[in-house]
Amino acid sequence: MRNEILKRCRICFSKKLAGYLNLGNQPFSNSFLNYKDIKKEKKFPLKLVICKNCGLSQLSIIPNTKFIFSKYDYLSSSSKALTDHYKKLVNKLVRKYKILPKDSILDIGCNDGVLLNHYPKNFKNIIGIEPSDAVKKIKQKRIKLVKNFFNFKTSEKYLKKYSKPRIITITNVLAQIHNLNDLVKGLNNITDKKSLIVIEFPYLLHMVNKCLFDLIYHEHLSYFSLTPLKFLFAKFNIKIINFEKLDMGASGPALRLFLARKNSIYKTAKKISKQLQHEKVWGIKKIKRYVLFGKKTQTKIKKIKKIINLKYNRGFKIGCFTASSKGNTMLNCLNLNKQIIKFASENNMKKIGKFTPGTHIKIISDRDFCKKKIDYAILLSWNYKKFFLLNSMFIKKGGKFIIPLPTPHIE
Repeated sequence: MRNEILKRCRICFSKKLAGYLNLGNQPFSNSFLNYKDIKKEKKFPLKLVICKNCGLSQLSIIPNTKFIFSKYDYLSSSSKALTDHYKKLVNKLVRKYKILPKDSILDIGCNDGVLLNHYPKNFKNIIGIEPSDAVKKIKQKRIKLVKNFFNFKTSEKYLKKYSKPRIITITNVLAQIHNLNDLVKGLNNITDKKSLIVIEFPYLLHMVNKCLFDLIYHEHLSYFSLTPLKFLFAKFNIKIINFEKLDMGASGPALRLFLARKNSIYKTAKKISKQLQHEKVWGIKKIKRYVLFGKKTQTKIKKIKKIINLKYNRGFKIGCFTASSKGNTMLNCLNLNKQIIKFASENNMKKIGKFTPGTHIKIISDRDFCKKKIDYAILLSWNYKKFFLLNSMFIKKGGKFIIPLPTPHIE
């Protein structure tokens, strides 16, 4: 398993890279462990650099993505909050853009079909592309599957079998792609003037401004803003036509982009130029902005750890709620172990019975977690706080959440 050192920006190929955050050596956050594999676990540097030329933030190493996705335990549908999020997106697309049952629909990085499942039952021309074994969980026979990474070569094969899509969704996926130019070249190949591309990703400005360091892990190679993406897509005749700021995406505050070919039927919203100017003033290419983020991250880690240690030292039993990828960055940065954190609660059957990467905390079902008489649980999926406060059996039985981000507190 080889990991490469990043020598050039993956968007503009510039060598002007400056480091600004080091979260130490960490394991792959989605590589949940069986007990027998704990001693064989490997860790790799988790560092961020900024490209001074185009403004892209990215990891300083390029992990072996084939290894990551060969042991990928993430199933989107295991999160009801995320399922509801994608249902709303599909309903909006169908309604606003007048998508017809005959239209071709493509979801790149479809996982277990969490988004595609929500298209109306009379939509039959639905295709999903996904490299991981999550596709085995897709039960709807109308969804046609391509088990592969998406790039230009895949797009060529796609066109031999399917028509050009009316809608292409790429949600919570773009950050995992190393060769972004090859992906966008593929998008250029399969689109026409009616095609609409919809992309969601954690927004860099949100991450930095609110110090959301848990969004950083090896599976996420890049951290995006409008500025570098405009440059990337323009190289392949694709433009950003609109965007929406989301209070809650798959991993937290997010940006949803709408893109189309330059000769498309869609008009470009005026607010795009305003947001690009805002990013420039904010300092999207200025290293000082990111160095400050690094310092604030270390301060925030200390604050979270202080709350946890205070409760632990007073004799309370501590657990963590949801064994999420971002949660593993959190646990490893806090350097918490199974002595302090007794169990991790989870409803994804692929994770239950395994151990968290790096910290080796045993993962048990939500039901069993409630039987362990845990007093406080660190809510690792803090972005779904409202959902869990309303629906969690742990809370209904008198437990309390330690909310680590954006502001550490207890509810």
